[in-house]
Amino acid sequence: MSTEADRVEPRPRVLRWPAGDPRSLAVAAQVLIAAQTALQVVLAAAGGTRTELFRQFVPFNGPLFIGAVVVFLCWFRRCRLNAERFAPRTHKYSTGFAVGAWFIPGAMWWIPRRVALDIWRASPPAGGAWLIDAWLIDAWWVAFLAKTVGGVVLELTLPYLYLYSPYDAAVAVVAAVLAILVIRRITAGQYAAASAEPAVPPFAGFSVR
Repeated sequence: MSTEADRVEPRPRVLRWPAGDPRSLAVAAQVLIAAQTALQVVLAAAGGTRTELFRQFVPFNGPLFIGAVVVFLCWFRRCRLNAERFAPRTHKYSTGFAVGAWFIPGAMWWIPRRVALDIWRASPPAGGAWLIDAWLIDAWWVAFLAKTVGGVVLELTLPYLYLYSPYDAAVAVVAAVLAILVIRRITAGQYAAASAEPAVPPFAGFSVR
């Protein structure tokens, strides 16, 4: 015989997002990164800057690239702010570096990677999968450097290498796939951490640690 307690519906889990839910920004960032990368691949396959197709479609590339960068940085900053609540006093760099480090010459080649690692450490998955995701973040960062720094070096050393070359397209695809995987994994980790946060009583003036 079922009792009244057996018929009580479980209460939905309360999500605690200190800086806001990053999932909508994560979806937008993935879509924009994929779209901008697809356009770059099409232009490279068509012959790069030397074709009529480039002149027709290059006006779309700039807005797509800027949109992808802006949305990604908004997602990255929100995740960093959430991570401060999930694991306070465990981050090497302040929240300002989540965006600012990307625009500091030299620092942009290293600090954002460390910020991403600290964000993930703040909400690691169960089962010891942290090491796998650390390698994923490192692989994404190597691909990012190959796309940005490597592309510039090749263009300076090989004058005949045109923009939107097969190299640009190949590293862009790898970097985009890894970036999307990183976004998905970090967002999922933050969702798990937010789900596990203890509920804060209404009108409480402090957080329960």
